[in-house]
Amino acid sequence: MAAFAWLSVSLPSEVQHSFPTSTEWNQDTTKLGCTGPSGGSGPCLPGNEYCAAPFSNAPAFHLMDQHGCGENDPNGPVFDPVHGVIHHFYQIHLAAPPGHGPDYGHFVSKDFLHWAPMPVAIWNGIDASATPSRSTPYDNEAIFTGSAVVVDGAGPHGARGVVQIYPGLCNKDDWPSCATGTLLAQAVPANYEADELLTNWTKPSYNPIVENTQRDPSSPWKTPSGEWRLRTYDSKFYGAASDADMLAGKWYFIGVNPMFRTCECPSFYPLPAATPGFEKAYLDAQSKGTLPTHVHKTSCSGDWWQVGTYVPGAPKQLDNFTATPQWEDMWAQRPIDVGKFYASKDNEYPTLNGGVRRINWGWGVVPPDSVQTLPREITFNAVTHTLEQRPIDELRGLRAVKAARHRGSLGGAPYDFTPTANLSRVVKQSELVIKYTLPPTAAKLSIKYGPAVDPPAPVSTYMPATDLAGHDYNITHFPANTDPSVCEAACAADDKCKAWTYVVRGSPAGEWLALVLWSSSGDCCLKSAVPCPVSGRSACTSGAKSNTTAPCYESSVLCEVDYAPPDANATADYYEVPVFCGDFRDSLRLARTETSLEVRIFADWTIMETYFQQGRVAITSPAALDDDAHILLSSSARVSVDSSLYSVKSIWTTPDAVRAAPRVYK
Repeated sequence: MAAFAWLSVSLPSEVQHSFPTSTEWNQDTTKLGCTGPSGGSGPCLPGNEYCAAPFSNAPAFHLMDQHGCGENDPNGPVFDPVHGVIHHFYQIHLAAPPGHGPDYGHFVSKDFLHWAPMPVAIWNGIDASATPSRSTPYDNEAIFTGSAVVVDGAGPHGARGVVQIYPGLCNKDDWPSCATGTLLAQAVPANYEADELLTNWTKPSYNPIVENTQRDPSSPWKTPSGEWRLRTYDSKFYGAASDADMLAGKWYFIGVNPMFRTCECPSFYPLPAATPGFEKAYLDAQSKGTLPTHVHKTSCSGDWWQVGTYVPGAPKQLDNFTATPQWEDMWAQRPIDVGKFYASKDNEYPTLNGGVRRINWGWGVVPPDSVQTLPREITFNAVTHTLEQRPIDELRGLRAVKAARHRGSLGGAPYDFTPTANLSRVVKQSELVIKYTLPPTAAKLSIKYGPAVDPPAPVSTYMPATDLAGHDYNITHFPANTDPSVCEAACAADDKCKAWTYVVRGSPAGEWLALVLWSSSGDCCLKSAVPCPVSGRSACTSGAKSNTTAPCYESSVLCEVDYAPPDANATADYYEVPVFCGDFRDSLRLARTETSLEVRIFADWTIMETYFQQGRVAITSPAALDDDAHILLSSSARVSVDSSLYSVKSIWTTPDAVRAAPRVYK
């Protein structure tokens, strides 16, 4: 479970992340009440589970609750091999009395393109599969973020089938053995063979499977001995000796493993397949036995992953997970998505040709009340030393029409991709694909979503409580009590400098909780251009070298690649260039052999997902797109492009339509 308030903190060098707190989501949903399909109102209960009217001006091709309920983490996403149905669960913001929620919302599809909203799958305090419903006091406060696993024997007639493992929240009044407030339990389909969409889930009588735990069980994995293992938020590991023992709810505590850091929503899985086009380096390392073996993903103030070598422990003994020789750089935590993306969940899914792939889903923290991000296939690029996450290939099936194409060059004045009203209406629900031929010189490759023209803002030479975010070329750290005028003077003495920002960092630098203490140390950021001023930032003092104006994109989202060719004398197989979308910045690794760059942007009313170089970097950002939105392409140097804009269809259908659809995946 990862539910919290997001706190925006202004940092120098245009880094503006959202820092989640550890406070759990605690809205009292029992006071809100729910309605049912017939319109009756009352407490939230099975059959009475609509929070409000459907959201308006909301994303159309992202998974989002369709009955006015807020949401957060993805939960136990899984492909059911029995019926060929893709199941996506999520934290839905409702609860049955006496709980506070959230619970397990549910969507289904057979093709990743057409999705149906389903009734709540797992309720707090209730086994809704029984008639009448059966009370489960051990989890009557909430159902937090769980994980799914496919196990031999869990399906009809001994077939492979789905098991959900979830953290139930309890209280001592109703469950006297509740000491930590959390336990682990399992849920399985109540009528697996006949219930194609797995509408009804039951909580077996052996529950809970482990008491007095912490939240966030990972998807279990099986060791060579046949033992199943999972980890929870607090780095504790639990095991089940066999498939049969898992299905009987027989789990035991193994120990605390400090090699796996304490964080929310952990996941652990084998190294994924090679990134297309980079198979040779992957296979070469694999043949030599030098390739890393596993990925460890966690959520702590953002989503992170690391890559290393896993040596499973003997039954009931802890594992070993360490950096891989020659790949030590990948042991460091790297962000999955620096934007409004958190608490991601992954699992294995089939491909159209009968293969297997790893797909990741995230919580998109965007208006009106959050969404699930698009499904992303994870691959490993052995040349650039990166895990990549490109939108799954099936999403091309959502393209309605190619609304526009620009093939030629950029440089000079921006190119308006959407000069007519008809095309403007396409932008807010669209997919844009741009392929740049990498130029021989440095170039800022820019893509702006928003009005065709933004009014400029005045920028003076000295502006307290104002940030100028962006275009940093030099950052110098200064001790406590430094006057911001020192930074102003540094800019005045440098011909390259056009503007500056002095920002308090804390003492020592990096302690953001001390941002407002002017006695703390800080950074002087010199800028090669004049960014849009942002007022109300008490930690910042900024100014331009002379009074001027700056373009602002308050109603726009600007994405940019700050490209520079690689150093001809460098020996590394890759080099890095800065990229950003909105307030979120990262570094993109490019292979020295690459001659082109792709940027792919999915815009869906209130959210934009931007994928640089097939997902080598992905950024989720909020947006406020309307019928007047334009797309403006520009470059600071002459560059060749081939770009296409597609309108994108809505994903929504009905449960009956999903049942009637043919099976797509084996």
